[in-house]
Amino acid sequence: MTNKNHMIITAATNMFARYGYSKTTMGDIAAEAGVARQTVYNAFPGKEEILRAVVRQAGEETYAAVMNEWADATTLEEKLSAFQTFGPLKWFEAIHAAPDWAELMDGMHKAASEEMTTLDLQWRNAITQMLNTDGPERTDATKGHDEIADFFYATSLNAKYGVKDIEQLRSRLRTIRAATLALLNT
Repeated sequence: MTNKNHMIITAATNMFARYGYSKTTMGDIAAEAGVARQTVYNAFPGKEEILRAVVRQAGEETYAAVMNEWADATTLEEKLSAFQTFGPLKWFEAIHAAPDWAELMDGMHKAASEEMTTLDLQWRNAITQMLNTDGPERTDATKGHDEIADFFYATSLNAKYGVKDIEQLRSRLRTIRAATLALLNT
Protein backbone atom coordinates (compact mmCIF):
# COMPACT_ATOMS: atom_id res chain seq x y z
CA MET A 1 0.00 0.00 0.00
CA THR A 2 1.31 3.43 -0.91
CA ASN A 3 1.74 6.16 1.67
CA LYS A 4 -1.00 8.16 -0.08
CA ASN A 5 -3.42 5.22 0.08
CA HIS A 6 -2.61 4.81 3.76
CA MET A 7 -3.37 8.52 4.34
CA ILE A 8 -6.69 8.15 2.52
CA ILE A 9 -7.66 5.04 4.50
CA THR A 10 -6.74 6.75 7.78
CA ALA A 11 -8.75 9.81 6.79
CA ALA A 12 -11.71 7.63 5.81
CA THR A 13 -11.50 5.78 9.11
CA ASN A 14 -11.69 9.09 10.97
CA MET A 15 -14.56 10.40 8.84
CA PHE A 16 -16.61 7.19 9.02
CA ALA A 17 -16.16 7.17 12.80
CA ARG A 18 -17.14 10.81 13.09
CA TYR A 19 -20.05 11.04 10.62
CA GLY A 20 -20.91 7.48 9.66
CA TYR A 21 -20.50 5.79 6.33
CA SER A 22 -23.60 7.14 4.62
CA LYS A 23 -22.96 10.79 5.56
CA THR A 24 -19.28 10.81 4.60
CA THR A 25 -18.46 11.99 1.08
CA MET A 26 -15.39 11.42 -1.05
CA GLY A 27 -14.77 15.16 -0.69
CA ASP A 28 -14.81 14.82 3.11
CA ILE A 29 -12.23 12.03 2.90
CA ALA A 30 -10.04 14.06 0.54
CA ALA A 31 -10.16 17.11 2.82
CA GLU A 32 -9.31 15.01 5.89
CA ALA A 33 -6.41 13.35 4.02
CA GLY A 34 -5.15 16.70 2.74
CA VAL A 35 -5.29 15.59 -0.89
CA ALA A 36 -7.32 16.53 -3.94
CA ARG A 37 -10.61 14.74 -4.48
CA GLN A 38 -9.26 13.37 -7.76
CA THR A 39 -6.37 11.80 -5.85
CA VAL A 40 -8.89 9.85 -3.77
CA TYR A 41 -10.73 8.73 -6.91
CA ASN A 42 -7.43 7.70 -8.53
CA ALA A 43 -6.68 5.47 -5.55
CA PHE A 44 -10.23 4.17 -4.96
CA PRO A 45 -13.05 4.19 -7.54
CA GLY A 46 -15.66 4.88 -4.88
CA LYS A 47 -16.57 5.05 -1.22
CA GLU A 48 -17.43 1.35 -1.10
CA GLU A 49 -13.86 0.41 -2.08
CA ILE A 50 -12.52 2.73 0.60
CA LEU A 51 -14.79 1.07 3.16
CA ARG A 52 -13.44 -2.32 2.11
CA ALA A 53 -9.90 -1.03 2.58
CA VAL A 54 -10.75 0.44 6.00
CA VAL A 55 -12.26 -2.83 7.22
CA ARG A 56 -9.42 -4.86 5.69
CA GLN A 57 -6.78 -2.67 7.35
CA ALA A 58 -8.51 -2.84 10.74
CA GLY A 59 -8.73 -6.61 10.39
CA GLU A 60 -5.09 -6.95 9.38
CA GLU A 61 -3.96 -4.77 12.28
CA THR A 62 -6.02 -6.80 14.74
CA TYR A 63 -4.74 -10.08 13.32
CA ALA A 64 -1.12 -8.91 13.51
CA ALA A 65 -1.56 -7.73 17.11
CA VAL A 66 -3.08 -11.06 18.17
CA MET A 67 -0.42 -13.09 16.35
CA ASN A 68 2.26 -11.02 18.08
CA GLU A 69 0.66 -11.72 21.47
CA TRP A 70 0.26 -15.42 20.66
CA ALA A 71 3.97 -15.65 19.85
CA ASP A 72 4.80 -14.49 23.38
CA ALA A 73 1.97 -16.28 25.23
CA THR A 74 2.87 -19.34 27.26
CA THR A 75 -0.62 -20.67 28.01
CA LEU A 76 -3.77 -21.38 26.07
CA GLU A 77 -5.71 -19.03 28.34
CA GLU A 78 -3.31 -16.18 27.47
CA LYS A 79 -3.91 -16.82 23.78
CA LEU A 80 -7.69 -16.86 24.17
CA SER A 81 -7.48 -13.68 26.22
CA ALA A 82 -5.32 -11.97 23.59
CA PHE A 83 -7.93 -12.61 20.91
CA GLN A 84 -10.67 -11.22 23.13
CA THR A 85 -8.61 -8.17 24.12
CA PHE A 86 -7.61 -7.15 20.59
CA GLY A 87 -10.90 -8.29 19.06
CA PRO A 88 -14.21 -7.96 20.90
CA LEU A 89 -13.00 -5.62 23.67
CA LYS A 90 -11.17 -3.26 21.31
CA TRP A 91 -14.09 -3.26 18.85
CA PHE A 92 -16.59 -2.62 21.66
CA GLU A 93 -14.57 0.39 22.81
CA ALA A 94 -14.37 1.72 19.23
CA ILE A 95 -18.10 1.29 18.71
CA HIS A 96 -18.91 3.09 21.93
CA ALA A 97 -16.47 5.90 21.18
CA ALA A 98 -18.12 6.44 17.79
CA PRO A 99 -21.56 4.80 17.53
CA ASP A 100 -21.58 4.89 13.71
CA TRP A 101 -18.78 2.33 13.75
CA ALA A 102 -21.34 -0.32 14.72
CA GLU A 103 -22.62 -0.25 11.12
CA LEU A 104 -19.15 -1.03 9.81
CA MET A 105 -17.97 -3.51 12.42
CA ASP A 106 -21.15 -5.57 12.34
CA GLY A 107 -20.86 -5.83 8.57
CA MET A 108 -24.26 -4.24 7.87
CA HIS A 109 -23.02 -2.55 4.75
CA LYS A 110 -22.46 -4.96 1.86
CA ALA A 111 -18.81 -4.05 1.29
CA ALA A 112 -17.96 -4.33 4.97
CA SER A 113 -19.87 -7.59 5.17
CA GLU A 114 -17.78 -9.16 2.40
CA GLU A 115 -14.55 -8.12 4.12
CA MET A 116 -15.87 -9.34 7.48
CA THR A 117 -16.66 -12.73 5.92
CA THR A 118 -13.06 -13.03 4.74
CA LEU A 119 -11.76 -12.03 8.17
CA ASP A 120 -14.21 -14.41 9.85
CA LEU A 121 -12.77 -17.38 7.94
CA GLN A 122 -9.23 -16.26 8.70
CA TRP A 123 -10.00 -16.07 12.43
CA ARG A 124 -11.83 -19.39 12.61
CA ASN A 125 -8.89 -21.09 10.87
CA ALA A 126 -6.31 -19.36 13.09
CA ILE A 127 -8.11 -20.28 16.31
CA THR A 128 -8.63 -23.87 15.17
CA GLN A 129 -4.94 -24.15 14.23
CA MET A 130 -3.90 -22.63 17.57
CA LEU A 131 -6.08 -25.17 19.44
CA ASN A 132 -4.70 -28.01 17.29
CA THR A 133 -1.17 -26.90 18.16
CA ASP A 134 -1.56 -25.84 21.79
CA GLY A 135 -4.72 -27.56 23.01
CA PRO A 136 -5.04 -31.00 24.50
CA GLU A 137 -5.50 -33.89 22.10
CA ARG A 138 -9.19 -34.58 21.36
CA THR A 139 -9.22 -38.22 20.19
CA ASP A 140 -12.13 -39.50 22.35
CA ALA A 141 -13.91 -36.18 22.84
CA THR A 142 -17.41 -35.38 21.61
CA LYS A 143 -16.28 -31.95 20.36
CA GLY A 144 -13.26 -31.43 18.13
CA HIS A 145 -11.00 -28.38 18.07
CA ASP A 146 -12.86 -26.94 15.10
CA GLU A 147 -16.18 -27.00 17.00
CA ILE A 148 -14.63 -25.53 20.12
CA ALA A 149 -12.90 -22.83 18.04
CA ASP A 150 -16.25 -22.01 16.45
CA PHE A 151 -17.89 -21.81 19.90
CA PHE A 152 -15.15 -19.57 21.28
CA TYR A 153 -15.04 -17.28 18.26
CA ALA A 154 -18.80 -16.88 17.80
CA THR A 155 -19.60 -16.39 21.48
CA SER A 156 -16.72 -13.95 21.96
CA LEU A 157 -17.95 -11.81 19.06
CA ASN A 158 -21.56 -11.92 20.18
CA ALA A 159 -20.85 -11.25 23.85
CA LYS A 160 -21.25 -7.50 23.24
CA TYR A 161 -25.00 -7.68 22.67
CA GLY A 162 -27.05 -6.46 25.59
CA VAL A 163 -24.14 -5.44 27.81
CA LYS A 164 -24.40 -2.17 29.70
CA ASP A 165 -20.67 -1.43 29.90
CA ILE A 166 -17.18 -2.74 29.26
CA GLU A 167 -16.94 -4.42 32.67
CA GLN A 168 -19.97 -6.56 31.92
CA LEU A 169 -18.40 -7.48 28.57
CA ARG A 170 -15.12 -8.40 30.30
CA SER A 171 -17.07 -10.63 32.68
CA ARG A 172 -18.83 -12.39 29.80
CA LEU A 173 -15.54 -12.90 27.98
CA ARG A 174 -13.94 -14.42 31.11
CA THR A 175 -16.86 -16.84 31.30
CA ILE A 176 -16.45 -17.75 27.63
CA ARG A 177 -12.72 -18.39 28.17
CA ALA A 178 -13.47 -20.59 31.18
CA ALA A 179 -16.13 -22.51 29.23
CA THR A 180 -13.76 -22.97 26.30
CA LEU A 181 -10.99 -24.28 28.55
CA ALA A 182 -13.49 -26.63 30.24
CA LEU A 183 -14.62 -27.95 26.85
CA LEU A 184 -11.01 -28.56 25.87
CA ASN A 185 -10.38 -30.53 29.05
CA THR A 186 -13.41 -32.82 28.82
